[in-house]
Amino acid sequence: MYYLIIVLLFIIIVMFGVMIEQKKKYKFELTRKNREIALIMKKCNFYKNEYEELQKTYKTNIEISAANDFEPFDKMKYNPIYKGKKALVGDYLACSYIFTKKALESLGFEVTIVHTKAEVIRRIKNNEKYDIIFSNNVYDDGSGPQCFEELKKIEGFNTPVVIHTVTKNAKFHFVVELGFDGYIEKPVTQSKLIPMLEKLLQGGNNETKNI
Repeated sequence: MYYLIIVLLFIIIVMFGVMIEQKKKYKFELTRKNREIALIMKKCNFYKNEYEELQKTYKTNIEISAANDFEPFDKMKYNPIYKGKKALVGDYLACSYIFTKKALESLGFEVTIVHTKAEVIRRIKNNEKYDIIFSNNVYDDGSGPQCFEELKKIEGFNTPVVIHTVTKNAKFHFVVELGFDGYIEKPVTQSKLIPMLEKLLQGGNNETKNI
């Protein structure tokens, strides 16, 4: 009888210890899941705000298309000072990248559009050569800063990377703090592009031609 009581007490102690360990394990797992959920919610809110800002900016620019800082397609001058240069543009919204593509092509660039961070990285890892890269601030599969960090890790990579976004008053953050080579606010136009390209690509061939 005495031994039976000792065995029962031992079993109870072991079970109690297991329960405590399980409780710790579940508590740790719950904390981890809550952190993951909080991070996902933060990203979702960020993407939502960026998308709303983009839509707002696009609508505003359509409404003020006659303004001096906006260049409608039918008024954009063909000035192929960067003829022969290649640009890779990462952007997932047609209402955004169509402006970037048109402005670059009007300056002579051959433009490739991709829609995800992974596609930007894949093309560079496959040794596709570009003179300049324009990265969106957000993608469905990540962010512009993440894309930039992955690009910098590729051996031999030295192509200028410009962040193009609707985020206002963020030039210092992207260029100085994060290290991008340039920053340009959407919608992208010739007047915004030329000063930046002159700095990053040391000017063009000075050939000018109007449509």
